[in-house]
This record gives sequence, C-alpha cells and structure tokens, in this order.
Amino acid sequence: MSVSTQTPYNGYTLFSENVPNFLGRPNGADSKDRLLSSMGFFTSVRGGLVGLFFAGLAGELAAQSAPLPCQLLPLSAAERVQAASLVVEAEVLDARGEWDAAHQHIFTRQRLRVFRVLKGTLADTTALALLVEGGQVGLARHELTNTLRPLPAGQQGIFFLVPAPWSGVAPAYAAYASSQGAITYDLALGTAAEPARAYASWAEAAQQTVELSGQAPQVLRVNKRLLAAQQLAASRAVARATQRTQAPVISSFSPMQTTAGTGAVLTLRGSGFGSSRGSGGVLLANADDGGATTTRVLDRDYLSWSDTQIQVRVPSLATDGHPAGTGLVRVTTGDGSSVTTTSALVIRYALTNIDNTTGTLVDRPNHVATNGAGGITYRFGPNFRANTAAGAAWQRALAQWRCGTGVNWELGTDATANTIASDNANVIAFDEGSLPARVLARTTSYYQGCYTPQGEVAFYVSEIDQQFTTSLPFQFGPGRAGAGQYDFESVAVHELGHAQQLAHLILPGAIMHYGLSAGSNLRTLDPASDVAGGRLVLRTRSYRSRGCGGQAMLPAPLTGLTAASSGASVSFSTRDECFVNGFVLERSQGADTTAAGAGWTTVASAAAGQASGQYTLTDASPLAGLHYYRLGLRRPNGTIDYASPLPLLAEALAGPQVFPNPVNGDQLQLAFPAAADGNLTLRVYDELGRYHLGQRTTVQAGLNLLTFNVAILRPGFYILRLTTDQGSSSVRIVKL
Repeated sequence: MSVSTQTPYNGYTLFSENVPNFLGRPNGADSKDRLLSSMGFFTSVRGGLVGLFFAGLAGELAAQSAPLPCQLLPLSAAERVQAASLVVEAEVLDARGEWDAAHQHIFTRQRLRVFRVLKGTLADTTALALLVEGGQVGLARHELTNTLRPLPAGQQGIFFLVPAPWSGVAPAYAAYASSQGAITYDLALGTAAEPARAYASWAEAAQQTVELSGQAPQVLRVNKRLLAAQQLAASRAVARATQRTQAPVISSFSPMQTTAGTGAVLTLRGSGFGSSRGSGGVLLANADDGGATTTRVLDRDYLSWSDTQIQVRVPSLATDGHPAGTGLVRVTTGDGSSVTTTSALVIRYALTNIDNTTGTLVDRPNHVATNGAGGITYRFGPNFRANTAAGAAWQRALAQWRCGTGVNWELGTDATANTIASDNANVIAFDEGSLPARVLARTTSYYQGCYTPQGEVAFYVSEIDQQFTTSLPFQFGPGRAGAGQYDFESVAVHELGHAQQLAHLILPGAIMHYGLSAGSNLRTLDPASDVAGGRLVLRTRSYRSRGCGGQAMLPAPLTGLTAASSGASVSFSTRDECFVNGFVLERSQGADTTAAGAGWTTVASAAAGQASGQYTLTDASPLAGLHYYRLGLRRPNGTIDYASPLPLLAEALAGPQVFPNPVNGDQLQLAFPAAADGNLTLRVYDELGRYHLGQRTTVQAGLNLLTFNVAILRPGFYILRLTTDQGSSSVRIVKL
C-alpha cells in the first residue's frame, strides 16, 4: 500500500508518493538508495546472464574514478548556481531553428514561460529567449554530442542561464555548461534529472537550488500543469490505497537482447495494462546517463497496446532525444499504476536517428562520398597538428573504425584554421573557447535533407567536425592512461563512433558505452556491438544510393570505381588495404537491383593484395541492352560488402530515354546520361504547357537510372523537361 505526504513549499503543496521508481526503489528511499539513484548503473553480460550492479560515490561524482556520462565532467550544484546570472523555473513554449549571421551554425531559439525566478531578477515575461546549439532550418540540421539538445514544447525544469556568448545571433540566454545547465522535470513521474544526477522529486531539485542561491524565489505565475500533475498523482495514490484494482503484471518480454533505432520491436506480455495506453507509457533506461534516469518511448513508436500485450519500437531517439539503453523496462498504465521487469533488456547497439523540429519525421541518416575518393576526408586544425602524440592517437582511432567496419575515412592535408562550422571542411581541433564548460570532447554532425525520387525526405551526413578540451589531463599515448588521466585515444575512438552514426549504450567494454573513467583505457571496438552497429549503418544506408545527397560511400579500402564506357569491365582502386580478402564482380538484368530476385550472377573475381592498388575485372560474356554490375568486397569474416550498383548499356545513349513509354502504371523509369555530377530538375507539362509535377534529384557523371512517381498524371500526352547545369532537353511521354 502506498501513502502520500503533503509538504508546503513556497506556496505550492508538494506530494511525495512512495511508489516504486524505475529501479524498483521507493521514491522515499534512504540516503544510501538516493545516492545509488543519482548514479548510473552498469550491466555485465556473462554466460548469457545479465547482472545489474550499482556504482555510487558519496557527495559529488568523483571524476577520478566515476565514468563521465556523455564525456561530461560533472559540475557541482554550487558552482552552477554561482556561475549562472539568472536561474528560473520555467516551461518551454516552442522551438524555432535559425542560422547565425555567417550561416555557419544552426541554433534553436526556444521561448520559456517563467514561473519562478530562483536567482537574479526578471520582469514578468512569457517569452524569455533560450538559445540552444544545434537544430534544424529547412532541411539543414546540426547535431552536437555532449550538448544540451533543443527541448520539446511543454518540457519543464530549472534553467541556469547566462547571456548567450555566440556572435551573429539575436540577444538571448544560454544554459551554463550546456546540458548541465538544465534540470528537467518529469511531471508524470514527479522526478527531475540532469546528465550527472537524478532527483527523487522536482521539489528536491528546486529546494537544493533555492538553498544554494540564498534568494527567496520570485513567483511570476502559478504553474498550473505542475499542480495538476501533483493532484493527479495524489488522487491516484489514494485510489490505489482504497480500491481493489488489478495491478499490472509483466509476465515476459521478448526479445531479451535487441538493438535501438533500427526498427526492432519489443513485446511485453502480462495483464492489467489497460485496454488503451491513455497517459501511460513504456520507459527504458536512459543510455546517455547510464540508466540513472529513464527515457519514455515517443507516441510514434507504439505499435499496439492491449490489456495483455504491448508492442513498441525500441528507440534511439526517445524523450528529450535520449537513446534507450540496457536496463529494466517499466510500464505505466493510464491510471498511474506501474510495473517493472525483473530482468534487464540488453541493447547491443543503437543507431543514430534524427528528428525534424516538429517531431513528425524521423530518419536514419547515411554517409555520402564527399572527397572524390568514395569517402570522407578529415583535416587537422593547426592547434591539433601541433600535438604530434594527439594526432597519432586520433589516427589509430580512425584505423580502428576503418579496418573494423569498412567506413571510408581518410586523413588529408591540414586545415588552415581551427574553425568548427558548417564550411565543407571536416576539422579536428582542440577547443579555443567554444566548448561548454566541463565537456571533454564533442562531435558535430551536419546533416542535409533532400527529397528522393519517390518524394520521401532522406537525411545524409554532409560534414563532421570534432573538438577536444585542453582543460583536462589527457594521456595521449601510446602509453596507457594512469590514475587521474583520461586516455585520449579512448575518447577519440568513442567520438568517431558518433561520427559513424552510433548512439550511446549501457554496455561496459563497448566503445559506445556512455561513460569513461579516469585511468581507464578503452581503445578496441567490440565486435558484437560497435562493429555490428557500424556495419549495419554502412551496409543498409551508406553503401547504397538513396536517390539524393550525392554519390554513395564506397566500402573501404576502395578509393574509386568506374564501369567502362564500352565493353563490360569494371575498374577500381584501393588504398591501405585492410579488412578485405578479395573482390567479386556480379551482374544483373533486374530493374530493381535491391530485390531478392534481382538475379545477381558472379562473372569475375580477384584476390586482394595487388601492390599498385589498381584492379580491373571483366565480364567474359556481356549482355546486350541495359544491365547492372556491382562490386563486392569479401571480408575476413566471410561476408561481402557491395558498392552501389553501376548501370551499363551495351549501346551508348544519345540522350535521355523513358521506359516503358507509354507509361502504364504509377512509376516512370528514366535513363539519363549525365556529363558531370550535379542536380537534375524534372518538370512535366501537358500539351497546353500547363505544369503538373516536378522533382529535383542528384545525378552522377555517366548513366543514371532513375524512378519517378507519376501517379497524379491522368491519361494523355505530356512533355518531360529535364534541366541540368549543362543545359535542357525534353522527352515526349504518353500516360495510359
């Protein structure tokens, strides 16, 4: 039976309910349990059994031995209050992305409705401006690791603010120490959290802040939502104490091990879940803080909910953008009851997903080739190049990923500046004042969205930058880090995992584990986690053309791949061969080269290891008409990674051709020979010159086979107008 107590606090009545929290401890836990609840938990998997154990330290997190969540050195509560010029309890009203004046950084401007001022002074306002690094403008998006993410509308919490330090933006406030400058409230659970601490209640977090500020709170308006949440929690507690209702029960769940952000489905079976979800939900361990808090599955990821079974997609993008990690699973029902699994769900890897500003679209981004050699070229900034040991450690980290997953990365000539910005240069640099306080390192992924020929929005990685702090004691290697030192190579290989588009885990021993302790050395990829996740991103996204965003990435160690303009041969080149045993050339006549029945046939092969790195494979029995070739790389584990298929026509095309023509159906196939890489704009007009539809896509030099949806066209005669930078052409088509 649960009971509730009432405590007056600055004009509010607080309810503290002894309901089980995520880890099965009561909210009114003793000091030992409260200490444990403020720490992360780790999971070890041995012999197929999952053992949960907690790691806690008295007082503040001791950076010398405790893992740094999200590469953050925890900030003391007192230091944060002292550093902030304004501390408010507020609610996020909205979010709007904006560029800075130089068009190099995207910020998200969020309006705050302030309820109470806990430090400083503020006129009564409903639109206090908070500026957050990263966000989206149009189809351009910036994501920064170890940084406060834009918060969803309706999010409440305590914000520790300073004047925004960035140039080229309108006046606003910023959160001091970025992600550590906000304590977020979970009104449904009555709890509060920040990256390095969890609070049993929002009142505990607020009380701590008030005591440290030494200032009587200034109440600007009543927080009606918080009061309503308190009253609802109290009424539910009374109802559960006085009524005989069926408590929810989880009898089983499957699978026991899974992945996040891949579309994997978790099924929970039991009873008492309710006929519909209502205000209930599924909560999973927050991988960004090691499970000290939970992250709630977003509405779009619920597949079904009945009294006996719940099905959800396991997210890498849940509440406040956090990924789900290994830990117990909690179900809350519509009447406020809750139940937690007795064993942990193990998440082996989590793939980065990105969301648009309104939360209406989620996509798993891919890499594209941006360097003319099938991959991505990084460049050391001058201050990074000056540290030889750091550069060598970073290159060892890059080799781990390149030779472990086949990601096509290389180090090129040095950058001319240490600038971290959207400037088409992938810069590696030490911080020059732009990193938030107490951040060890961070990676910025610059995404660009585009419309595929099917009209869908796809996001790809257009640029990657990395920064490393100069304010913490690094061991740059090759020797191992000792007590009080942070291993630079371990940090670098972790951040490159984010560049590979992997999210945090709660999985000690994996590179993408959420935390790194001083004195620990974690430099080697986990085959079942880091390698498996990275290869899935590459094989399902980056090695394939998604119809926009430029050329698909070539599987490393390839640096070039071309089909002969005549004949039936494919030439390719490699560099620094690793993670490859040989090559195979396959041919298909199928129009859909991704289909299971595409009919791929091996026509030639070669062993790896040619000193020149130059290869040519020839089809001894080429076909007439349109067909495709694809090059496969045989990996040491027996798998084959394929480069994006190359179309080839036995005869040269004089111009673009449509097939079938007449078009009988909703899909139009276009064979388009392009003189150079660039954009192709397609417009369809009827015989009277009236515009009906259009599409813009990217093409590569050579033959391009494209598919367009023409379902909206009625039967009749049309003119298809095709425009590139080199000129325009037209094709007459008939729609049946």
